[in-house]
Amino acid sequence: MLTAVIIEDETRFLSAFKAVLNSACPEIKLLGDAGSIVSARKLINDTKPDIVFLDIQLSDGSAFDLLKFLASDREKDNSHNLRIIFTTGSNEFAIQAFRFSAVDYLLKPIIKDELIEAVNKAAELIKIAGAQDQYKVLLDNVSKTDSDKKICLSTSNEMRICEVSTIIRCESEHNYTTFYFTNEKPLMISKTIKEYEDLLSEYGFERVHQSHLVNLKQVKSFLKKEGGFLLLNNGTEIPIARRKKDQVLEKIKHL
Repeated sequence: MLTAVIIEDETRFLSAFKAVLNSACPEIKLLGDAGSIVSARKLINDTKPDIVFLDIQLSDGSAFDLLKFLASDREKDNSHNLRIIFTTGSNEFAIQAFRFSAVDYLLKPIIKDELIEAVNKAAELIKIAGAQDQYKVLLDNVSKTDSDKKICLSTSNEMRICEVSTIIRCESEHNYTTFYFTNEKPLMISKTIKEYEDLLSEYGFERVHQSHLVNLKQVKSFLKKEGGFLLLNNGTEIPIARRKKDQVLEKIKHL
């Protein structure tokens, strides 16, 4: 059985969330709830739950403030592995940070199927080495500029933290995406390339072909052969889809 606490300061939502949680995830034992950073920190350290459902904005600060305290507490007690599932109304900045850090979030009002999926994923990530480092990445990404962004890439047995600027390209094969880096070995992720296209498009990445997402800062030159290829800094040649050719060339000119 998994244990959990809810950190939420809206009484009406808290009551509704408890009802949904009890119905959707009867295997979870709820250990308590709190509505402020101070009380949440004490509750988490006292009960050591497997999962924390954490609202973004609390009465005395934000979820990110609480994360800083928990990171400090974890330095003293490294044995407690917990998963945080954030809950939020509508905060595009926070959601982007969550996606880069590969942490789960639920939009209010909570949908039963999404809650079950998030809990199942949390249960799996508790077992993965390095998964706790996601929260450090999350805090870093909230405070750093775009050029310093990091991304968490999760496989079935590894959580790798990478600087976005070190990604050369991504290549898809069915529902898998392989990442190629300037300084690390390739990594295959069981997600579609479309998910990473949406995430990385505003950081200089372009879907130049159905199977290829390229960091345009890694382009060395354009090759005119066979309809067009991009020659990357590492020597790889990537084909450009005919319908994307003009758009890609225009973006390269303005790098």
